[in-house]
Formats: sequence, structure tokens, C-alpha cells
Amino acid sequence: MTLASAAPKQNPPSPNPPHLRPKPNRHRAALNMATTLSALLSLPTAWPSLKNASPALKSEPLARLAELSVRHPDLAPHLTREMALRARRFMNGVDLYKKHPAQRGIEVAPVVWKSGTTLLRDYAPHAATHAPVVLVVPSLINRFTILDIQPEHSFLRLLAAHGFKPLVVDWNAPGEDERDFTLGDYVTERLVSALRVAAAKGPAHIIGYCMGGLLALALAQLEPSLTRSLSLLATPWDFHAGYDAAGQAGRGLEDKLQPWLSQGDFMPVDVIQGVFTSLQPMQAMCKFSNFAALDQTSLDAARFVLIEDWLNDGVALPAPAARECFGDFCARNVTAKGAWKVGDTIIDPHSIAVPSYVVVPGRDRIVPPESAMPLAHAIPHALRHEPMLGHIGIMASPQAPHQVWKPLVGWMEAH
Repeated sequence: MTLASAAPKQNPPSPNPPHLRPKPNRHRAALNMATTLSALLSLPTAWPSLKNASPALKSEPLARLAELSVRHPDLAPHLTREMALRARRFMNGVDLYKKHPAQRGIEVAPVVWKSGTTLLRDYAPHAATHAPVVLVVPSLINRFTILDIQPEHSFLRLLAAHGFKPLVVDWNAPGEDERDFTLGDYVTERLVSALRVAAAKGPAHIIGYCMGGLLALALAQLEPSLTRSLSLLATPWDFHAGYDAAGQAGRGLEDKLQPWLSQGDFMPVDVIQGVFTSLQPMQAMCKFSNFAALDQTSLDAARFVLIEDWLNDGVALPAPAARECFGDFCARNVTAKGAWKVGDTIIDPHSIAVPSYVVVPGRDRIVPPESAMPLAHAIPHALRHEPMLGHIGIMASPQAPHQVWKPLVGWMEAH
């Protein structure tokens, strides 16, 4: 079935929380394989005809390939061998990933508040009564566990070790209660209540990561008296800035996804994963090929497996929220245009008066610096930090604790 086919009625996704589990969501691995192998094996087939392609159909890379095909017609068999070799390396990496024994062998923190399928988890249940509270807001489509990927590599546990009381929002998969939720509903119906729990003894620090940063921004604007500080990590704002050709094409996804977006159900996680795979179709080849070259007993290999498991363990979006993401944000760029509303309130970063800290990763390809930087400039007196890491790297890489977490903790301790 294509994306343009009629979308079936969706039942609420399973809300089971992340725990000890086998590697999830094998569909994404299959999609990666199909996309990568198609790209690798189609080039040798197309090589002889490249020289006859219309100039109007040639992108710059294709034009260079066409020139090579004219100058070196004898390259075809060599190209076939090279593409087959790369395909084997990629498949070997996928196979090693599937067989790798690494698992996220830690229990999640206790729940201190619940509404619908949304949970609030306490990562310092025995903290001192005067410990400053931090409300951490992750993205809606990926589980919060990237913030607690390993006991020895955990942003949430580092916050607790420095005397804070981190409370993380576990969005879980949406259920019946969230079927008609917009992004604004997640703020007003869930985050406002969670913040009131977090700020029961005084204003709380708020941290938002990725899409969670947009929700955290709205929350801080709506509840300034309960907000001690605001930190935004890899948070998009200008959805039309900094994206390459794949990102530009992504802005046309709204029409293709209408069969899903037009219904009041859920956009399945497999469709969401397909969208992201289509925007970076060759990323899987690079990362799995590199993984195959690692010592499979190393910490680097184990970390790769845990991150890939997390990527495979995404959750669905209610259709109204998905319409905002792909329509209002990606297509119409309402945030940068000053037109994004939560309820009747326009979310305006210029109105944020609490101390603010904005992390703009310099190697981020999911939220390019050009997309995140306008938000850092719009918040008055915000401190900007630009580590040379990627979007996931600011949480998952070995450099994250020293380049991102500890500078943020130091700033929060001063506020």
C-alpha cells in the first residue's frame, strides 16, 4: 500500500512503557534495507543510460555521473562490483545489529503522576526536600529513554547526581484519551498539570529536547510564575531554513500524507519512520556499514545497538498533532512566521522573561543550526551554546556529558 492509498482506521497504539524488551519494530530495519539496497543496486543498471538522460532531469550529482559515463563507459562492471560490495557490508551490519546481545538493562524510574497515557517519572525519589526540580520534556515521537540510555551514560541520572530532582515526561504511546490531541492539547492538558506537580514547592527548571523544546517553550510562556529557567536543546523554529534538497522535498509531504492526516485517528509509527527514512535514504547504509567494522564487543558497538533500538521504538502521533507537524510547521512554517497558537495564545519567544539557555548543535542534520538559531536569537538574553555534535549526539555520544550536559548543569546551578 502506498502513502496515497486509503488509510485504514487505526486502533490506539499499545501504551506499554519502555522496559526490558527484545529489539523493537523490525519494520524500520526492513525499510532501511529496501531503501538502501534499491539505491545501491539501481546505479549499475542505470549507468549505461545516464549519458542519454535529458539535462533538465539531471541534478548536479547526476550530471557529474553522466559525464563520467561518457568518458569512461568501461566503468560499468567495476561499478557493479563496488555497489555489490557496499551492499554486502550494509547487510552484514544489519545482521550484526539484529544478533547483538546489548539491551537497555535498566528499569525506568517510578511514576509520580499520570494523566491518560502520559506519565511523570521521578529520577531522584529520595532527593533532599530543597533539591531544585527539573521538568524534562522529550519529543512526542521518540521515547524519553535516550535521556537514560545506560546507567553510566544518562542525562537524567547526571542531573540527579548534581543535586537536582529530575522529573521526566514519559509521553508513552497515545491512547483513546489522546486520540484528538493537538500539540496545544499536549501543552494545556498535560504539561501544565505536570509542571504544577513539579513546581509544588517553588518554580521549576524546564528542559525541552527536539520537538519537546517547542512544547517546553509554550509551557514557559503560559506558566511564567512556575518557571525558574528554560533550556531548549536542538529545538527547531524556522522549518524552512538550513535544510538540503531532501529537507525541501519533505515540505511537500503534507499532500502525500493526507490519507493519514485527514482522519481523526493516529499516524502510525511505521509511516513516521518512513518519512524520516525518505529524507535521508543513504544514512542507513553509512551507519550500518560503519557498525560492521566495529569490534562487536566494544562499548561503541553496544551504544550503537542501544541507540538504534531507541530509534526503532518510536510511537504514533494523534492525527491532529501530525497535521500540525507536517502542515503548520513543515509546510507553512507558522513558528517562524509568529503564527503558532496554543489555545488563543500566540507562542512568541520574545515574551520569555525567565533565564534561558539554548543548545544549537553544530552538526545537527535533523534540526540544522539555521533552523534552531532564530529561536536562540528571539529569546531575550538567552545564553547560546553550540557544541560540535549531532542531534542525537548531544544525548548519546561519548562527548555529550562534557560538551553538553555539564555546561548546562553549571548554568542551572547558577540560576
